[in-house]
Amino acid sequence: MLQISEFSIMKTIRNSTFLLLFCSISVYSQQADFQNWSSFKLSKKVYKRTNISVKEGVRFRENSSLIKKVFTDVKLSHRIKKTDLEISIGYRLADEYDITFSSEYKYRYYCDFANEYKFKRFTFSFRERFQLQGKNTYFTPLFRQKVEMSYNVRKTPFKPYVQLELFINFDDQLEKMRYTAGFAHPLTKDLNATLFYRIQQEFNTSIGENLFILGTSLSYKL
Repeated sequence: MLQISEFSIMKTIRNSTFLLLFCSISVYSQQADFQNWSSFKLSKKVYKRTNISVKEGVRFRENSSLIKKVFTDVKLSHRIKKTDLEISIGYRLADEYDITFSSEYKYRYYCDFANEYKFKRFTFSFRERFQLQGKNTYFTPLFRQKVEMSYNVRKTPFKPYVQLELFINFDDQLEKMRYTAGFAHPLTKDLNATLFYRIQQEFNTSIGENLFILGTSLSYKL
């Protein structure tokens, strides 16, 4: 019985190793790039449970050596009275650069439905987004689902979190997945800093791209 048990264990380890190697080869056979994403957001309460925010962002590609995108995002949010449900509408203007440094403007319109639940020191956040993005008269619809779990470390303002986001087109095909781990920490009463590491995978494309992203953000409440 002992020999059979050891054989089964070795077989399981071998199969698991093969599966891990296969998945790794599959991931790295696609294009891979290390990028840096940074942003700064200003937000202000305009009426009771209604807020407006403006975010400026910049992203670098090719191992963070070339600029990829500069964007401005404006969002209006309203929390429904006596609930944790928040509804938002937003607009983003992005100036995107290719590897030859030529650029083009892209526009995004979106609507969010977000909710969160708290359990002890944990917070579970959910966001559903419908967006239209493109240029001139051609816009592509996309549905995005994001779930996040954060934890407030006892007796500190330190708040680590993990996050998963899915990008689904209207043919019910998965286009992207984002896996994120990071933490938020207040610098002052109204200024908050976030540091995160993200992996983004693309699917259903002839040449998929895997991004490994180091990101930072600052947000300030007026």
